[in-house]
Amino acid sequence: MDYSNKVILITSGHNGIGKELVYNFAKCKAKVIVTYHNHYQETLDIISDIKNKYNVCVDSFYLDLCQEDSISKLYNYVNNKYGIIDILINNAALSMDSYYLDKTKKEFMKVLETNVVGTFLMIKYFNSLLDNGYIFNISSTDGIDTGSVYSIDYNVSKSGINMITKTIALDNSNKIYSICPNWVDTESTRSMDQDYLKSELKRVGQNELIKPQKIFDVINEIIENKLKTGSIIRIDGDNNE
Repeated sequence: MDYSNKVILITSGHNGIGKELVYNFAKCKAKVIVTYHNHYQETLDIISDIKNKYNVCVDSFYLDLCQEDSISKLYNYVNNKYGIIDILINNAALSMDSYYLDKTKKEFMKVLETNVVGTFLMIKYFNSLLDNGYIFNISSTDGIDTGSVYSIDYNVSKSGINMITKTIALDNSNKIYSICPNWVDTESTRSMDQDYLKSELKRVGQNELIKPQKIFDVINEIIENKLKTGSIIRIDGDNNE
């Protein structure tokens, strides 16, 4: 697709799905704004590489999803510099896996605050900058039926994101979707204990890791096919063609 001069805001783009999205939109000549939290240098390196390769505008801004004033500062920056965005992609997320009976309230609430409340506030603030635009919430099949007892807070957060998507679609001129992949071929996935990963893939019936490129392809398909707003799009690991 041609995204020339479209303004795309992506939360967290230093690795994995976010990084793939930043590169793909930049390759399509979009103006990309990517946020960072703990990965400032990695984000700068990506931006430098993209500018050299594609000669496009890539911008960065600090964001802490647990601090509403941080979201407000990002909004003011984007509004003053761009005045509009065409696509908002809520990609940033936190997981703090541990056995559910060992999990503390603080850990549980931190995950919910980052993933659910952070996503909600991003939509609340940036909705006015989207003029019949698109909101894509990166969720997970863990919010549907693949969650484990080690990620109960993450599972609940992704289920909450899906419900936010469905509910906001009832009263919004912008189009909103949840994209729910299961295990994706990212840096963090490749660095985890591979025996555990194999057991998880077997548990959820996933034949192969999903390539991050698939997420970008699905976004294109949604826009091209004008999929119904509020849709929850599942991506399973045996469906990469």
